[in-house]
Formats: sequence, C-alpha cells, structure tokens
Amino acid sequence: MYIAIEGIDTAGKSTQIDLLKKKFKNALFVKEPGFSALGEKLRKIIFEDKITKKAELFLFLADRAELIEKTLKPNLNKLIISDRSVISGIAYALEFFDFDFLVNLNRFTTDSIFPQKVIILQLSKEELTKRLSQKSNDNIEKRGIDYLLNIQDNLIQTCNRLEIPYILIDASNNIKEINFRIKKVINASLG
Repeated sequence: MYIAIEGIDTAGKSTQIDLLKKKFKNALFVKEPGFSALGEKLRKIIFEDKITKKAELFLFLADRAELIEKTLKPNLNKLIISDRSVISGIAYALEFFDFDFLVNLNRFTTDSIFPQKVIILQLSKEELTKRLSQKSNDNIEKRGIDYLLNIQDNLIQTCNRLEIPYILIDASNNIKEINFRIKKVINASLG
C-alpha cells in the first residue's frame, strides 16, 4: 500500500511522519523532493536558487523518477508512506501548466505508479498566516498565502481528477489528534 501525506507548507507533514515512524516500524518512509542523494542536490537547487518554472518542474520530475525507479518499485509489496508525492507535484505546477500535460509527464516519470490513498493536512487562512509568520520562508513559501491556499485547493482537485481516494484532516488540531486520525486511516487501508 502506497500512501501519501500531503499538505501545503507548514501543515505539519514532517511532524506527523516522525510520529508515524514510531508506529509503523516496518514501513518504508520516503519524501519528495530529496529522498535520494540526487534528490538532495535537486532540492537545494529548487528551494535556494532562482530558476525558471520549467526548470523547477523538470527538477521535481527528475527527483520523482529517481525515487520511483530505485526505491518504490522494489518495495511495492510493503507499506510505503511518502511525505509528498505526484499529487503535490501536479498541484504546485498547476499554477503554471495544464493539468493533462502534467498528468502525462508524471505518468511517464512514475511509470503510472501513483499513491493508492492520500491524506491531506488542511490549513485555514488564519492558521497558515500564523505559521508562516513564525518562520523564515523558502522560495515556495515566499509566493504568499493566497498562492499556498490555491495549492491546497489544487491538492484536492488533483486527487479528484485522478480518482485517488483521499481524506482531509484539519491540520490546526493538536498533533496527537491528527496523528490518531492518520493512523486510523492507514490501519483501515491495510485491512
């Protein structure tokens, strides 16, 4: 079972992934971008350098191709929990490119290996504003609150259009409650 944890920047994905690692010790945990050595280099370029939208798209795709080929394909028989996935890849790029174009590129990149279930951590405008004000922002976060809220809508739209089952969890709840709900979804998915 391949499950992706999605959400806009500051939604708490990393915190939840860290908690899930304690519960699901036999699961394979991955992240996009930056899981592989190549991915770490690409992540640094994406988040620190000023590059064009096309270059950014192709760097994300290169990272995803490496992850799928070298890590996910050999482990599809295991529980895979991913911090982001093709869903974010499409949702963020939708601001600049056509949906069908992005889906076709990502099907090629992943050999059509998409998450089987998606958990989206959802933030209100007020909560997002508060969280962004408490940290230094990277190139993506500097695009602003409205941009990020639109991405959040794009995450849902992408799941709907790809017909991938998803659940929305209010990311402003306390960490333990969010973790309880995520574990419940994962356990139910495993049967």
